[in-house]
Amino acid sequence: MKWKELSGEERYRVVQMARKGEVPIKELCRTFGVSRQTLRAAMEKVDQAAMEALNPKTPGRKERPREQVELISVKKEKACLEKELALWKQKYEIAMTFVDLQRQALPVEPLPVEEVPRKKKKLRRLKKRKITRTSGPDRTAAGMAGTADGGGDGSETAES
Repeated sequence: MKWKELSGEERYRVVQMARKGEVPIKELCRTFGVSRQTLRAAMEKVDQAAMEALNPKTPGRKERPREQVELISVKKEKACLEKELALWKQKYEIAMTFVDLQRQALPVEPLPVEEVPRKKKKLRRLKKRKITRTSGPDRTAAGMAGTADGGGDGSETAES
């Protein structure tokens, strides 16, 4: 069986055989198709892992990552806000029930309805001058004297 096909436990057994000297390293390398450098690296990894496993550790649980702590706090805050929203919905329904009861008690005077204030549009009114024109043969000075755009004698005022 080749080194690449071995599981971690089987590789550990090969490293133990090399350490105990039961089988020469050269023969182990040939049998499992591994170089001496790779076998030496595996032996160093075993030593490193053993030392790390024997190091004293702080008692208790490991500290949670910062992202997980933030996620938990956000979830708690969301739950509190949802509860508060439910309470406000109940309060609103109760208030609307009181409003309906008030309307039923005083049918003569309806309660003012809340309206959304609208922007008032400015109305622009253009002043139009009324001009009357006469057509035909009466466009003489005497005929035009009585119109708004004619000269006239000044007794009539023009509309503007």
